[in-house]
Amino acid sequence: MLQNWNVDKSKLEKQQKELKESMQFTYVGHGTKATGLFAKEFKRKPGLYARCTTCGYYMPLDARGEERCICGNLYRTEREFKHELPANEIEIFKGVKK
Repeated sequence: MLQNWNVDKSKLEKQQKELKESMQFTYVGHGTKATGLFAKEFKRKPGLYARCTTCGYYMPLDARGEERCICGNLYRTEREFKHELPANEIEIFKGVKK
């Protein structure tokens, strides 16, 4: 959790609230297979969001840049999606603008 010591949680919570108000999320499934039938790792497809089951953070899988959820369990870099949770505990949602 030390990697997340300087994160402005109130700013992230506000951003997540705005995201939830502007998007409609549809549950796709749990784990890597929710992003592709034979996927062994999370596929970074447009419109898919990973949801941390610990803090409820929605993270776009295909976005550029680095991003970390509020509790630090999900982390996305330019090239890959990393997680501290078991893969089958990560929920995948399809996001569409309202």
